[in-house]
Amino acid sequence: MRNNIPIYKLYGERDAVQHPDARDRHGRESVPASDPQPITEPEFFHLESIPERSRLHDLHIQPHRHTNLFQLLYITRGQAEISFDDQHLTMQTGQLITVPPGTVHGFKFTDDIDGWVISLTDYHLQEILSPAPKLLARLDQAICVDTGSPSGQSNSPADFLISQLVTEYYSHNTGRLFALRHILGLLLLDIGRTVPQDHSARLSRHEQKTEKFRKFQTLVETFYKQHKSLDFYAREIGVTTTQLNRIAKDIYGMTASEVVQNRLMLEAKRTLIYTDIAIQQIADELGFRDAGYFSRFFAKKAGSSPAQFRSNNR
Repeated sequence: MRNNIPIYKLYGERDAVQHPDARDRHGRESVPASDPQPITEPEFFHLESIPERSRLHDLHIQPHRHTNLFQLLYITRGQAEISFDDQHLTMQTGQLITVPPGTVHGFKFTDDIDGWVISLTDYHLQEILSPAPKLLARLDQAICVDTGSPSGQSNSPADFLISQLVTEYYSHNTGRLFALRHILGLLLLDIGRTVPQDHSARLSRHEQKTEKFRKFQTLVETFYKQHKSLDFYAREIGVTTTQLNRIAKDIYGMTASEVVQNRLMLEAKRTLIYTDIAIQQIADELGFRDAGYFSRFFAKKAGSSPAQFRSNNR
């Protein structure tokens, strides 16, 4: 019986009984003394090969999520079948994909798999890209990028930057962390620039709007199960409900209410696909007054009942 979606600590260690807000001075989630310690890593991010982690799980990483972790998966050889919330895709050699915090994801790799997993906290992602807030909004979504040809020949800045990142990571050169931070920043910049300007997550003209929308997203992540009113969100951000809707429209292409509803739907879909929790319990956990109201809400947004959606996606 699956009663929840696994949540893993930074760098892949299982989060068991610790308080969800426990962090060390670098923003990493604390590791209980009984857990195996992760390998030594720089202060702000971690890099390891795909085989290093996946072979511990017979090349099949079950669906899970990280509470505050942004990851980048880069394949240099082989293939990966990926479950991504309610989507499924295949990654080939020379492709990379970003995994935003909170996204349910799982991997099944071929025997010849090779490549890299880059991990950093959402806090450090925002810190590195603070001079370019528009890029932060672009990286709030999964992005798949072709970086090289199947023959392994580099044909993009991302391919070169990842190569430099790996070389610097395993070096002992003076200024190593300084170099890593700036190489990583350039890599994130290159990835973010691949998002089309007219994408549904299009950006506002003013960075102030972007910052307000990021704050709105953070509030939604905290309170979406409590079904707070738009007045609450607008008041917390320091705008009117009309302004909040305009900001959401400008940046995300939908109203503020739709942003909140989509977050509820995303969590509902995740729970239906990856757990066996009863519909009534899901409704309770997501703050709906009864299962009937939840089912009507879900069917209106998804085009099918929760039970049918679960059946179709198992």
